[in-house]
Amino acid sequence: ADGLSQRISSAPSIAMRPSQELLRLRGAGPKKTPLKVKVATLKDTKKNPVEEWWFGYPCVTRWWFALCCITTLISWDKLPVNLPAQALTIYWPAILRGGVWRLLTTFTYFGSVGHNMLMEAVFMLNYSKSMETTYNGVRAKYMWHLIINCAALMVLNSIVGLLGIGMDQEDGTKIPGIPFLAQPLLYSIVWIWARQNPETRMSVFGFFSVPAVYFPWFLLGYHCLMGGGLNIFYLMGFVVGHIFHFLHALHPTTKDSGLFEPPKWLADLMPVEKGFSGT
Repeated sequence: ADGLSQRISSAPSIAMRPSQELLRLRGAGPKKTPLKVKVATLKDTKKNPVEEWWFGYPCVTRWWFALCCITTLISWDKLPVNLPAQALTIYWPAILRGGVWRLLTTFTYFGSVGHNMLMEAVFMLNYSKSMETTYNGVRAKYMWHLIINCAALMVLNSIVGLLGIGMDQEDGTKIPGIPFLAQPLLYSIVWIWARQNPETRMSVFGFFSVPAVYFPWFLLGYHCLMGGGLNIFYLMGFVVGHIFHFLHALHPTTKDSGLFEPPKWLADLMPVEKGFSGT
């Protein structure tokens, strides 16, 4: 009994507790303010039609098209300030004197503003997209293969120049070879794609279809029938495209060669682009 009375006397008195503690014991303490949680609302990520169109094409294709448009505009003689088309050609003496931009513009110039330029640019958009999607977003590899084709076209163009083919200039001199290589580069892509997809049926004006493997020859034949003659742009593109396809896909020694793999600096510069697949 003495121990019990000692414990009771040593316990703090209820009357001595703070009023808030008493209220808490009775279940009526101050209410806790609930935490306000910010709900992150997703913004509308819908793209406008221009963005949808632009990003509907793989990286290399859409920027190649953009450079084609820029090259055409800066050389348009209707503008108050323009660059003559001759300043965009591949001409080695001018390149060695510092005109290194010609190494790019020769592959981005499809002609002056007009119907032909527009048709070639649209043709490039469609077939470059078809080709680039087969790389499954590995845009560095597609870019590297374009660079290889560009280098091969420049070598072939030098040979063509030795045959006496060239462009006469106003001062009487002659630029050897084909001054602009955008079309041969495009037709090299058409040839490679046709070889990679030989059984695909290509619709011709909606009237009939031909196997893709014969489609490049159809283009050349159609050009001849329309009065264009045996266009060397097509032939140069077909030759380079065939050599590339043979070495890259068929020849047992070179098809697994590291030559066709992009260098590390290019792979770091152009990482894989998600959203484009040929499968």
